[in-house]
This record gives sequence, structure tokens and C-alpha cells, in this order.
Amino acid sequence: MEWKDITIEEGQEFANAKQQQINKEQMRLTAAYHVKYGLYKDPAFKFFHSMGVFNFFQGFHNDDLDLGVYHFYWDRDAENTIEYYDPNTGERTNNIKGDWRERWYEPGEELQPVEADNPYRPDPEKMAKWWMKTHASIQAKIMMKQREKAETEDEENRPWHHIPKPQWEN
Repeated sequence: MEWKDITIEEGQEFANAKQQQINKEQMRLTAAYHVKYGLYKDPAFKFFHSMGVFNFFQGFHNDDLDLGVYHFYWDRDAENTIEYYDPNTGERTNNIKGDWRERWYEPGEELQPVEADNPYRPDPEKMAKWWMKTHASIQAKIMMKQREKAETEDEENRPWHHIPKPQWEN
């Protein structure tokens, strides 16, 4: 088909379809940016794959538009492109094997999460129990320190504490 064979209406339909595809891609880029930014600013982000968190899914759909499902996943065989800044040493490092990748699923397409085949991956139930035990221990220590501080402040702030003893008691 040559351009001279296309009517104005057909050309307009083609241009509209192309513009809609471009708009969809721009909206997907924006949505992906916001999802990644939210994850990157989490201090635990660089440890997620070590804790067995390999997949993040987020759907983008409303009454008028369905962008599909965004999948942000850990690819253990990928070349790492993220540098981490260590405030203690001032160094930028990227010595982690693997990297985070992304893909979009079209509406209705079956989601395919990345499976962990690492035998050293921690058991999520044991991790949760350890976290609760450690967190409870930390909270108990904080409460004990607060109680000790309150008791010493009470002792020091008693109204008669600062009054000198009468002479006949010396």
C-alpha cells in the first residue's frame, strides 16, 4: 500500500492509533518510575532479594484505561547497574550479582512471578519469628531504660529531697 492509496480518514485513524500507543507507553514509563522510586527510597530495598522478596506486581486500571500489570523482579543472572553509596566510607559500590528488571503484562495476560531457586534462601516463617523476637527484646530494653529513668527522676524531684536535715538529726 502506498500513501496515495490511503484516504484522509484512514490516515487519521492510523495517526490516532499511533498516538494512543505513544500515550500508553508514556503513561507506563511514568507509572514504572513512581513504583521504582517508592521501592528505591525504602532502606531495605537493597536487601529484598536476600530476604527472598523477588517480585513486585502493580496493576494500573480504571474505567477508561487499562495499562496492564507492572512487574518489577530480581534477575539473579543479570549484570548489576545500581550503585549504592556507603556514607561511612564514601564509596559507591555495585558488587552485587544480579539486578532488578521490569516488564509489563498486557491486560488479561497470565502473570509469571520469578521463582527463587536459591537453597540458602531464609525461611519466611523463621524470619518473621526472629524479627518479632528481636523487636520484642529491643522494646523491652527501651521500656526498662524508661522505667529506670522515671524512677531516678522521681527520687530526685521529691519535694523534701532538697531540704537539708535539721540540726538535731546530725
